[in-house]
Amino acid sequence: MLKGLEELGLAGRIPVQDLLERAKWYQAEIDRKLDSEVPKFTRDYWWNTAPIMRVKMEPTHKGFGQSLTEHGDDERVVCLGLDISGSITSSDFYASKPERKKRWISMGIAKQSATSAAAGLAKEGKLPVFGTYATFAAARNLDQIRTSICYGNFNVMIAGAHGGVSVGPDGATHQALEDLFAMCGLPNMTVVVPCDVVETRKATDFLLLKHQGPKYIRFAREATPVVTRDETPFVLGKANVIRLRSEGDSFLDAFETMLESSYEDEGEDLSIVACGPMVPEAMRAAWILKDEFGYETRILNMHTLRPIDQAAIVWAAKQTGVVLTAEEHQIGALAARVSSVITASPIVYGVPVITGAIGVNDRFGDSGAPWELIKEFQVSASASPTKHSNW
Repeated sequence: MLKGLEELGLAGRIPVQDLLERAKWYQAEIDRKLDSEVPKFTRDYWWNTAPIMRVKMEPTHKGFGQSLTEHGDDERVVCLGLDISGSITSSDFYASKPERKKRWISMGIAKQSATSAAAGLAKEGKLPVFGTYATFAAARNLDQIRTSICYGNFNVMIAGAHGGVSVGPDGATHQALEDLFAMCGLPNMTVVVPCDVVETRKATDFLLLKHQGPKYIRFAREATPVVTRDETPFVLGKANVIRLRSEGDSFLDAFETMLESSYEDEGEDLSIVACGPMVPEAMRAAWILKDEFGYETRILNMHTLRPIDQAAIVWAAKQTGVVLTAEEHQIGALAARVSSVITASPIVYGVPVITGAIGVNDRFGDSGAPWELIKEFQVSASASPTKHSNW
């Protein structure tokens, strides 16, 4: 920085040290503010702060690149590179196998053109894949997705990467908080929001090679808890139930995961329906609720938003009577769909159900460190539904 100022002829003209001290003071103020807003419990439940319930952290987008690397030998697969191909790992498609470069089309920042080109490739029998920041992959080219891809029901895979406020310092313009509204509203579109790196790989595998039609997969950038295994079930359109079994050294081992369709009611006190990186947060919330208050929580990993698992939602509402949704998105992409299922169900008719929603509350994102923003936007395990009263 100092060298740059010197080269610009500004050395000594800008109070660098004063600005650095100001930044240090401001960071301390923000830390105090965030700490004051986090509920206090008998112990600290934040990620990996205790000697127990430890969890591995890994960026979810790596699962996307792993899948493209594994299945890239299929001659039908064509990847269209946009502005952050390395960051979202789509360039892993050819990184170790240069012979695949002939099926890599660099489109720069031309999102609309890439979308239309992908539709044309799909029409000719290829399996085109493109991705970038979710706020651009699902918004800047929305007209082309709607008309060129969905209207023709073409087999195109779109990766909405770096979703949610956890993108961090990129700020409001790059933090996708509305993309799921758009994608879930398009006819023929399938929408998947995997919860960790392992589920992202599984979802990419299935969508790329086994699912026909327009498909949108959304994942985060920051390293997030790994809460599934290779053997954990993943079935498109079918939710998983996650239950806390016993506190222990490993956070992952403390929980049991199964398909909701094979789950028997255990008389839980509430249900949390979550998607994406909010699934680990829901699991951490279940730990807090059990340890501090004695509440048992049924967690639904609703990795597929469209088509949504209506049966899983209906039975959670009927059997627990309390349903809380959690999404790293403007409140409503998940919350509205879950509420709609509950209110339309004859099975739940006449059954009192309390609902609440955790998510971003009708505002744009902001710049900051990823985990600071998770706290600031009240999308962590200790968030309170009362903070989201505008929805």
